Amino acid sequence: MWFAFYVILALPLLWLAHLELKSLRRRRILNQFKGPKVLPIVGNAHQLGKTPPEIIEQMFDWWHQHGRGNFRYWIGYYPNLMVTSNKYFEFILSSQTLITKAEVYKLTHPWLGLGLLTSTGSKWFKHRKMITPSFHFNVLQDFHEVMNEKSTQFISHLKQVAAGDSIFDFQEQAHYLTLDIICDTAMGVTINAMENRDSELVHAFKDMCYNIKVRTFSSWKRNETLYRFASDYPAYLKTVKMLQDFTHDVIEQRLKAHKEGTAATSQSDEFSRKKLVFLDTLLAATVDGRPLTSQELYEEVSTFIFAGHDTTTSAISFAVYLLSRHQDEQRKLYEEQREVMGDSGLSREATFQEISQMKYLDLFIKEAQRIYPSVPFVGRYTEKDYVIDGDLVPKGTTLHMGLMMLGYDDRVFKEPHKFRPERFEEQKPGPFEYVPFSAGPRNCIGQKFALLEIKTVVSKIIRHFQVLPALDELESKDGYISTTLGYRPEEKKKRDLQRHKYDPILLAAMSLKSENGIYLRLKKRF
Repeated sequence: MWFAFYVILALPLLWLAHLELKSLRRRRILNQFKGPKVLPIVGNAHQLGKTPPEIIEQMFDWWHQHGRGNFRYWIGYYPNLMVTSNKYFEFILSSQTLITKAEVYKLTHPWLGLGLLTSTGSKWFKHRKMITPSFHFNVLQDFHEVMNEKSTQFISHLKQVAAGDSIFDFQEQAHYLTLDIICDTAMGVTINAMENRDSELVHAFKDMCYNIKVRTFSSWKRNETLYRFASDYPAYLKTVKMLQDFTHDVIEQRLKAHKEGTAATSQSDEFSRKKLVFLDTLLAATVDGRPLTSQELYEEVSTFIFAGHDTTTSAISFAVYLLSRHQDEQRKLYEEQREVMGDSGLSREATFQEISQMKYLDLFIKEAQRIYPSVPFVGRYTEKDYVIDGDLVPKGTTLHMGLMMLGYDDRVFKEPHKFRPERFEEQKPGPFEYVPFSAGPRNCIGQKFALLEIKTVVSKIIRHFQVLPALDELESKDGYISTTLGYRPEEKKKRDLQRHKYDPILLAAMSLKSENGIYLRLKKRF
């Protein structure tokens, strides 16, 4: 009996010893990189902070402490390398083999499966090639019709929300808009999220995104086995099943419409429109000479919904927030709208061609993405040893490419905390110094779709409203943003003392969000 007791007592120690031995080589190699002091067992987990905003602040602090270059840190026995070096970016993003996503993306597998976002190897290469035509110019024009339709509905909704000079959370409102757009463009179905916010399906999409965000920052909930013991696990399973059943049902009905030959000739119901949607392009595609299986269709449609909804919510929200704080920039954008659309045409839909003529809006969105990139960090996992810029990076290391750090590097962008869209006309950054949509073979395949949606929505908001800060006193008079990330720790601490409750508190899960919302006001132009 005592022997069994001692064996049970020794098991955790033996497991820790196993992990220690397993990590010895990686630890020795990674010690060549700068980084914070590592403690046994916990690594640097105790330094990361208790909340998501504290984690991103710690990353920026370490970036400054270690010369604004690459630095390593450990979460328990898991090694991580934060990458901010231009040469590292070029190597990683150009690599045809270093394409396996970081461990955190496994949180999406129960919902998304192995679609384009999370797959790797030959499946990823084949599906990437197969999906690329889905974002052809002609298909984007069909998508643009949906964007115009939904954004017009959004404007009507905003007029109600903003009535009486109300201060409201724009980020919350944008979530439902982008969900409506993505479901219609992905599957050709209308879920009316803007109108039916209390529906189970709309809640399921929102709950799933929230679940992924929470688990990203929970060391034990990220483990699938341990998460089974969590109190919210049964609700999570219910949410996954609801989303799976919904998407499979839509695919089945769309397949039926195609087989019956009604999808291209009849407009009798929402599954048989003439309008081309993402699912239609998948149904017409082949991989290895065969059509996609039901599971493959499900994975790619679900991936498109997740990736195309969460990131555009972020991009639109922060772009409109910057409009509210920078009135001079907003005036320039409004004048451009008048030039392109004509004074008498400000209330109509902008055409696909007119959107492409809005050059200052392009610059504005580029600058917004520099400061608030929709995807602040991109993760890769090394399945073998790599030599990058002369440095050995061992197998089993997670590489976090700090896209957000790039935007606040004054060695590339002069006065990085000053919002100045013209900078992209005056001096273009290098190909790997500004990559809000990533780069290389695994760049964002939906980049053109996302930019079209952002421009369509922001353009319409500018034409219909003057976007105002939550309080007049919050307008930036000198062009500088309220965000203090990127300043050196001492300077940041001083500026944080002046933080207002309506200044966004940034958190970075898979996309950038404001933990306390994005509050502003709208004043109707006509």
